[in-house]
Amino acid sequence: MTGPVPDGPADGRHSVDPAAEGVDPAGHRPAGERERTAGAAGPADGPDAASDVASDVADGVLLTVRPHRMRIYATVSSTLIVAAMIVVGLLLKSSEDGVSFRTSDQVALIGIGILVGAGVLLMGRPRLQVERSGLRVRNILGENFYPWPLVQRVAFSEGANWAQLALPDDETHPVMAIQALDRDRAVASLRAVRTWHARLGTPVPAPVPVLTEPPTDRPLGRLEIIDREKQAAGKQRRRG
Repeated sequence: MTGPVPDGPADGRHSVDPAAEGVDPAGHRPAGERERTAGAAGPADGPDAASDVASDVADGVLLTVRPHRMRIYATVSSTLIVAAMIVVGLLLKSSEDGVSFRTSDQVALIGIGILVGAGVLLMGRPRLQVERSGLRVRNILGENFYPWPLVQRVAFSEGANWAQLALPDDETHPVMAIQALDRDRAVASLRAVRTWHARLGTPVPAPVPVLTEPPTDRPLGRLEIIDREKQAAGKQRRRG
């Protein structure tokens, strides 16, 4: 005789009750569980910085910050400069000043306008990326990576045009991706970067207290004895 056969799949694997796992029969998790899962990806940014602060955990980049107004100004200025130089270059041959312009002169003038426009576009190039291993800072020219142990804090001095990284030995490095020109967006970006720094950065060691009095395990010098006698005499006069 054989005993009763337990309910379940024939291949011996145990079935899982969806209700016990917090999942409804349709395969959806409760709203609260979805919110907790979404919130684990990183700190939420303010609404003012939503278009300039992006998060891409899949590529190893936790946060990306770019300037907002400077990119707009640079794009508009570059477009106007290139358009103006193209118009001037095309109209050179119709000049009535008595100077003859060749096709090469027109092409050169248009090329100069394109180069100037490209240089203006560099003003919108700065970018700051927060990674799990540190901060990657790109300004107008060049890009640098700073591991978290080197980053002491992200500062924004009063009257400064952009933020700065405080590094060991009183060194600083500009972060042009966070600019005072963006105002509220800059504040939201700075708070987001500081939040990640608090999570992933190395805590700054507390300063070592400085002894205000000499150790008592050595004999006092002649000048130290005189100073202490003067201090004691001054205290007595004040009490009298």
